[in-house]
Amino acid sequence: MKYKRRWLIGAALAALCVSAYVAFALRTPSDGLAENGFFCHSGRCCKFCPSGSSDQKAGVAGGAGVLNPLMFIGQAREAYIVAQQNPGLLAQLWCYCGCDRTSGHRSLLDCYRDYHGANCAICSGEALEANQLFNQGSPVEQIRDALRARFGRKS
Repeated sequence: MKYKRRWLIGAALAALCVSAYVAFALRTPSDGLAENGFFCHSGRCCKFCPSGSSDQKAGVAGGAGVLNPLMFIGQAREAYIVAQQNPGLLAQLWCYCGCDRTSGHRSLLDCYRDYHGANCAICSGEALEANQLFNQGSPVEQIRDALRARFGRKS
């Protein structure tokens, strides 16, 4: 009986330690959470973060059904943040990796509605470059041309 109680207490402490570690590991330095609960890499909420979205309540980040960026690390996380913050931009852009044929995607935004964007260097490269150009004030047409020149098939 004495060993059973010790084992249960030890297991409970181990579970508590693991959950605390996971919660701490998934945190970013500023946590980047805007007032409405969306993750903004700028640290402030932008006009593309819809508040009170039903997708947020369902565990999906962003109003366009983008997967939660906190599920990913590195460049993939950054690309999912871009998709979450600016779904209107990515919905206007074509993805050049061929996922339109393999996954039925109709825009670059579709890559971030599933796990495809996390596993494709072309998709993440396009999203990050589009975001950089957008932040510099480039119009959508110019962003399209830049992505086509860099990621489009060279025939």
